[in-house]
Amino acid sequence: MTTARVLVVGSINMDLVSYSERIPGVGETVLGKRFLTVPGGKGANQAVAAARLGAQVTMLGAAGTDSHGEQLLKHLQQTGIDISHIKQVDTSTGVALINVDSKGNNQIVVVPGANFAITPADLEAREQVFANADVVVLQLEIPLDTIGKAIDLANKYQKPVILNPAPAQPLPEEWFAKVDYLIPNEHEALLLGGSPEDGYLALRSKVKQNLLVTKGEQGVFYATGETAEVIPAFKVKAVDTTAAGDAFIGGFSVALAEGKNLKAAIIFASAVAALSVGKEGAQTSLPARTEVEQFIGGCEL
Repeated sequence: MTTARVLVVGSINMDLVSYSERIPGVGETVLGKRFLTVPGGKGANQAVAAARLGAQVTMLGAAGTDSHGEQLLKHLQQTGIDISHIKQVDTSTGVALINVDSKGNNQIVVVPGANFAITPADLEAREQVFANADVVVLQLEIPLDTIGKAIDLANKYQKPVILNPAPAQPLPEEWFAKVDYLIPNEHEALLLGGSPEDGYLALRSKVKQNLLVTKGEQGVFYATGETAEVIPAFKVKAVDTTAAGDAFIGGFSVALAEGKNLKAAIIFASAVAALSVGKEGAQTSLPARTEVEQFIGGCEL
């Protein structure tokens, strides 16, 4: 099997995670049980997920020159990710403030920091990494004009574009015709104009080819052309859902780059996501390839 080459353009954060019985309401204080500082950022999470599954991963992004930045770059490099194209800037590294309740639900505030220092010009200067990739993976924790440039460079070299439109926000209309795999969760799909009542028809009419809506324990809705289907989720007990979406994207990108068909790629990615919710943290919960293969072999949808 040829090694998948995955390019991730996205965010690098340090996650500050608190665990409590429940997530506090507005103006409320609750007593926490534990606190962790762990590597995160949607881009870095997806890159680590792909690397642990055996892909050759290159990351494009930005980190600060502070201690968080140094720790995160070292961690990414130790995971086997090519960090030579990550820009370091004299500002704070991005952070995510994450509250997790006893049921594994989470609430997240992201402070971008250095992540907003990655520019279209930075991508143009590193154009060759797009030519060398099998797939290009994007999210929305870096500037939109930089993401737009990444989409255009991927299109230039005819590389499949996977866009995870998170955190939820409106997208430039011209992107829909350029993105090969649009993968929102239910909330993000609604914001983009899709409704589950009609099978997300309005959103399906705009996408270039493939729409995948991740629905947690309800599985994954996917539509390509006239075909639409729901792939059920693997049945697992959730401990922490923080990295589930990123685990899915990482798994899907690897499966796609390895040549799996769409349905097989979704099932593989769903297994990666299912394993991730059984552990705490973001990158700390992402499974190795052997774990995923053993899980799929011994688990039913």
